[in-house]
This record gives sequence, structure tokens and C-alpha cells, in this order.
Amino acid sequence: MTDDIVTERVASQGEWDVLPASEVARETVRWVWPGRIPAGKLTVVEGDPATAKSTLVLDLAARVTTGAPWPDGASPSRPASVLLLSAEDGWGDTIRPRLEAAGADLSRCLCVAARRVEGDEGSVLRPVVLPDDIAWIARLVESSNAALVVVDVLAAYLSDRVDSHKDQSVRRLLAQLGAAAARTGAAVVMVRHLNKAPGGPALYRGGGSIGIVGAARAAYAVLRDPDDPSHRLVATVKSNLAPEAPTWGYALTEVPALGVARIEWDRAADPRSAAELLAGLGSSALGEAVAWLTEWRATHPGEVPAARLLADAAEAGIPPTTLHRARKQLGIETRKKGEGWSVE
Repeated sequence: MTDDIVTERVASQGEWDVLPASEVARETVRWVWPGRIPAGKLTVVEGDPATAKSTLVLDLAARVTTGAPWPDGASPSRPASVLLLSAEDGWGDTIRPRLEAAGADLSRCLCVAARRVEGDEGSVLRPVVLPDDIAWIARLVESSNAALVVVDVLAAYLSDRVDSHKDQSVRRLLAQLGAAAARTGAAVVMVRHLNKAPGGPALYRGGGSIGIVGAARAAYAVLRDPDDPSHRLVATVKSNLAPEAPTWGYALTEVPALGVARIEWDRAADPRSAAELLAGLGSSALGEAVAWLTEWRATHPGEVPAARLLADAAEAGIPPTTLHRARKQLGIETRKKGEGWSVE
């Protein structure tokens, strides 16, 4: 087909916005968290209740407001505002303290509690509803130069006209939300719960329609570590715009002065995938690591370079994160010595 024929066929579409690919401007993907949260796109964060997923997204929001480094070492961007929509936690007793604990610039955290509208009886406040208020939220993003919008949890903001379990209904809503994200350039992070169906592909474990994760360009599951229930893991469920990011872990540290917990990120990635973790695999890994480390310590008494332990553990197939938890369970300490670390 010649170029003249292509041009003629496109022109014949009348009011349709149709272009040959040669006339589509090439664009580079922009990121809020490089490789993990794309700017101008939809991202899903999902997990069971009490897995600290709300604390997690507020930690990420805090980093956006200050330009703090990302947990995996990715370069931060310039500080920017964030819009926070939260339907489950109190603004004064939970959200603000969590933001403070995370080191957020509170002046850049815009708490969207309600929308003021004109009614028959004058100006009134009403809850934010999607998709009705998407254009209004977009104007807030533009007026505040926000780089991130958090919707926690998505289901709480859906209009009664939206059936979260029907693919067509969800995709119609998220097409509008995605278009607003693209137009403003802000990343939209939608939080949701996991469903109760055990097993199956990780993509199908989120609550509601598969259309939710289908519309998102990235999705992450927040899970309890099967080897250590006090430890949390963030595993990639979907990544359309970058290679699949490795699983990263964190612990919660109490901040007594604020009455909340803050996140302490691990120093290294975890080798387990979302599929493995959601399938419940690896539950015996800690026990195996404890048994191996007990035997290793018996044959390596006294002070030993930590690098030697890490190398021997790697040869035995034990990842650093599991080894670290086994070492803590056995009460084996490490200390700085010269340019490295030693096991005592």
C-alpha cells in the first residue's frame, strides 16, 4: 500500500482521529519512581487488610513531597505535591502522623476529604465520587502541580453506577481516569484489597474485576513474608512499561511520639516473585536457613568475615534476606571491622 493510498484512507475517516503510525509522535515514558510507578499512568497497589499497604503508599507519597531517594536506590525527582484520597483512615489521628513519621513535607500533601458543590440549599460538602469528579480532581492536580494522586481504597470512591466486578463497567471508568492522568502527567496509585480466592495467577488475586489491573500499567502486591509474618514484601504483579522490578521488603518501626509506625526498607531485593509468594511457597525457607546456619556456625567458631558467610549461604541457595532473618532468630551478631563486617 502506497503512502498516497494510506493518506487517502485516513482522510476518509471523517471525524475520527486516525493517523498512520509514522505521524504519531514518539514519547519517552516518564517515571515518579523509576521503573516502578509511571507518571501519567495508573498503578495498582493491592494487599490483604493489615498488611500496611496504606502506610506503604504514604511513605511513597512522602518521598515525592521531599525528593527523597527511593528504597531501591533509584534517583529521586524534584519535590512535588501529592493529592491524597483516603476513605478508611482518619486524617488527623492516622494520616497526618504517618506522613510525619515518613518525613513528608506536609505543606505539599493535599488531603482531599470532600468536594464543595452548589445544591438547592446552597453550598454543601459531599464525598468525592468516581467517575463524576475526575475532571475536578484533574483541575486540582493542575492547580497544585501534583505529581501523584493516591486513591485509598478505590472501591470506596466508585459511583453506584459502577460495578467493580464487571469488566466493562470498570474499564469505562478507568479509561476516563487514565485519560486524566495522561493529560495532567500525574501518576495515579489505586489501592485495593486482595480477594479471598487462594492460588491462581497473581493477576487474578486483586478484588473486583480483572479490568482494574488490566487498565493499570503497573501493579504490586503487598504481602506478609511467609518466613516472617512481621516482615512485609512488595512484589510485582504487572509491569507493562519496564522490566519486572524485583520484590522489595520492609519492616514497620513504631514511632511512640506519633502513635504510628514508619517503614524501614530492606537493603537488598528479595528473590521471590509475586506468584511464589501468593502461592504460599517459601514458608519453610526460614527453617531451612536456621538449620543450615546452626550447622555452619558450629564449624566456623569465633569471629568470621561476614562476606564468607554470605558466600557460603549463596552457594547453599539461601538469599541474603532469609539469611539475615535466620541470623536474627539465632541471636548471631555482626559488627563493623576495618573496611568490612564480621560475624561474632
